[in-house]
Amino acid sequence: MFANSPDTFASGSAAPLDAGALTRDLHLLGGGWRIAAGAQPPGALLQGSVHTEELRPGLVLYRTAVRDLHSLRTSNLLHPGLKLCMLLQGSSELGYGARRFALGPQAEHGAAVLVNLAEPDRFVRQWRRGRSERKVTLTLRPEWFAAAGLEDAGIDAFRREHLAVAPWRPSPRALALAGQLASPPPLTAGLQRLWLESRCLDLAGEALGTVSRAAPPAPAPGLDTRGLRRLRALRDFLDSGAADGMGLAEIARHAGMSAAHLQRHFPRVAGTTVIDYLRGRRLQAAHDALERGEADVAAAALLAGYRSPANFATAFRRRFGVTPRQVRPSW
Repeated sequence: MFANSPDTFASGSAAPLDAGALTRDLHLLGGGWRIAAGAQPPGALLQGSVHTEELRPGLVLYRTAVRDLHSLRTSNLLHPGLKLCMLLQGSSELGYGARRFALGPQAEHGAAVLVNLAEPDRFVRQWRRGRSERKVTLTLRPEWFAAAGLEDAGIDAFRREHLAVAPWRPSPRALALAGQLASPPPLTAGLQRLWLESRCLDLAGEALGTVSRAAPPAPAPGLDTRGLRRLRALRDFLDSGAADGMGLAEIARHAGMSAAHLQRHFPRVAGTTVIDYLRGRRLQAAHDALERGEADVAAAALLAGYRSPANFATAFRRRFGVTPRQVRPSW
């Protein structure tokens, strides 16, 4: 399903897209599109196609097949809802709120991410000149869930947690469905909406199945509601950077629990261990320093906690799908 060549889906004959074309239907997703830093480049920003369509109230399909014509970062406000994002070709760097994801054939998150916005928050996309992506994003807003009449404790719990992330790995069938959504057949408007919706529902069913539970979740042994709140507070503490340089024992003392208890239960709120979570955060800090031109590869490796630039480059590529040198500006 992946293709690394940008010419696969964004040839030189593809239409140029300016800011107006990118934001025409943005009200379906949120609003407030902006370039994160610096002035807007003149003329076209992208080459390719962007489609946003609300198939029924609260069910929004967003499709892109584009090549970046500039290197920059943009953001826009998103309505609350569950986001199901699938990359079909190329690579992509994006974020929801404080969460950052790299999608690609060699990236840590693979081809897809399932994240919930319990409240309005910003979507961030990192553009890189010459890079292409072919992507499908499905949004399930609260009004869609209300009309669907789903009664599932696991889905409800997932939707209550802001920026909750599920470890979803799409099946081959789901990837095939996303590919069909990216290139629908030429049908009349009404039939095409029905065709698109049917495939979106199949995708939503598989993705929601990863967080579905038939009964209310039983508390993990040794972890009550208060303990869960403390773990979420600790996750926010780690995100702040205040724990950089702290060892596991010190972090556990800060959280008011034993190191063994912390290691056993922290994956409930972060999907990974404390050490891996910190490592990912340090890699993100190194990525940002490289991107801003504030560090060379050797300095970025030290910032991420790696003494060996080669080991750093391997971990960096595994997480972001690109090498550190590809991220650092050439100027």
